Order: sequence, then structure tokens, then C-alpha cells
Amino acid sequence: MQGCRKKVLRYMGILTVMKLSVFAVSALSLLIALSWVLIYCPVGMVRNSAQMSKANTHDPRNRMELSDYFDHYEEQLDEDLKRMKPADLDEKQKGHKTMEKKGSSQEVEIPMQLYKDDAFEEMIRQLNKRDVKEYEFLAESMNVTIYRQPRGNAGLYHYKLYATLPDATPDQIAAVFLDNEYRVVWDNYVTELYPVQLNEKGPDVIYFNVDYPWPLTNRDYVYARETRKVIREGKEYIVIVMHSVKKHNVKEISGAIRVDDYHQSLALSLWNKRGTLAYIEYYDNPKGSIPSWLVNWAAKTGVPAFMKDLQRACAGLPGFLKDKGRPPVTIPVQ
Repeated sequence: MQGCRKKVLRYMGILTVMKLSVFAVSALSLLIALSWVLIYCPVGMVRNSAQMSKANTHDPRNRMELSDYFDHYEEQLDEDLKRMKPADLDEKQKGHKTMEKKGSSQEVEIPMQLYKDDAFEEMIRQLNKRDVKEYEFLAESMNVTIYRQPRGNAGLYHYKLYATLPDATPDQIAAVFLDNEYRVVWDNYVTELYPVQLNEKGPDVIYFNVDYPWPLTNRDYVYARETRKVIREGKEYIVIVMHSVKKHNVKEISGAIRVDDYHQSLALSLWNKRGTLAYIEYYDNPKGSIPSWLVNWAAKTGVPAFMKDLQRACAGLPGFLKDKGRPPVTIPVQ
């Protein structure tokens, strides 16, 4: 009997330790989640969320609009661009890296079959005629409409975006999008961006490192990018096509997961005399375990907000170029 009592007490002790361990892990998880919210969510959103928790959150009138989520970040970007001086630009770039062509002598192999004329013509066709057959509507916000189609069984999607950007022309949008040095100044999510291989003809090869919110790991990309400006039926179009390059000379780095299945294309044309009509296709496999809520957030709100920030960055480009003493990126008509 004494032996049985000792065994029972020992098992009770083990169960108590197990319960305490579970409690400790739960508390740590909660602390991490709260830390992420406090660090990465705009102050206004935290306040609004607290207020909404007291109200009836099922009432549509109490739900936060998608555009409100990014008000804090957008206002900060506006202020930065207005205040930005040459010294400020230099100081901001200290935290980022833009580099010239680098790497070993290993051959870079570009998937040229993805850069045939048909790929560019198809982007123009889709820009002019919305084709979303077999795609589901996902969201509409900030003049951006998003559709998606499942790819495989891993919860990944191929996205189509149709947007009107009233505050910048196609040439301005392309100049900002293609300027590697300026991108790390205005885009807070880019930590490193540089050309790996510049070619006189055909796609260039680019390295791109994207900052993911803690505790997620950054993702980095090595991809080929080709830009063409063409005239079809008297109308000018700019098309940018990007695809992953799997054989290259850029070693993987610690602190980043290499994405080797990435595809993005943009088609731009003049809209309403001083704006841009845009069509974008996008797919990538970021690998790892990324919460579905973060994927949905990025698609529904992050992408429209990026398009809005892109327009704002167009306003800051002339001052940046003046400080650097160089012209904007230009695309000759082919």
C-alpha cells in the first residue's frame, strides 16, 4: 500500500509539472502575440479594436473599414516624403543595402521561355479586358479589385488585381517601381535590393529581401525582370514581367528563407489623362508556416495599401533624383 501511495504521489507530481508547463507555454504564447500587436499594429487600430470589443462587433457599423487600417502608416509616409531632405535620404539608406552587380562567376540561367512576346501581349489583353473566369472575388479596396484561384493543396493562390491609380502616370509608376536605390528609401518592408546581373538585352537578374513581421522569418528572392514599352493600336503600354531564377550565383543567407517559386507581372496604361490603369498577376510559394490570416491580410489590405504608397512615392522621386544627381529610370519604346 505504501508503495502504491508513493507511485500515486509521484504521478500526481508529474501531472502537476505538466499542467504548469502547459500554463507557462500558453502564457508565453499570449505574451508573444500581444508583443506583436503592440509593435506591428498601428496605434489607431489597437485603440479602435479595444473600443470595438466593448461594442457589438457583429454590427456592420462597428467594423473597421479596410482603408482605416493603414491610415497611420499612410499619414507617416506622407509626412516623411514632405519632410525628406537630402541628408534624410542618406541617413535612411544606412539601414538598407543597395548594391551593384555581385556574385561569383557561376552561370545565371534565366527561364527565357517565360519572356516570349506572347507573355507581354497577354498582359496587355488582360489589362484591356478583365478575364476572371475560374477566379473567385476576394476583396475591393482603395481602387484595387482582387481575384484569386487556388493552386495546389497547400492553401496557395494565384492572384489577379485590377486597379486605377489616379495620382501617377504609367511612366512615373514604372520609374519608381524599377528604381532599386529609391525603393529601399520609401518601402519600409524592403531590407535589401540589388542587381545580380544586368543584361543589354532581355531580363536583368535582381536580388530582393523582404522584411516579414516578427516572429516570422524574412523571405528573399532572386528573379529575372524584363520591362517593355510598346504601342498597340496607337496606345502606349508598359509591361513588367518577373519570374524566379533557380540557377544563379547568390548564396542563401541566414535570417531569410529563399523563395524560388515566384511569378509577378504588371501591365500599365494611361488612364484619365494623368492616372494609370493597372493589371497585376501574382503568385509565390513563401515556404514555411505562414498563418492563413496573414496571407489574407496581405492580399486584402497590404497590396492595395502598397499601390497607394507607390503613388505617393512618385511625388518624392524628383527630389530624390535631384539629390543623387541622376535621371529617372526610362523605358524606350520597342
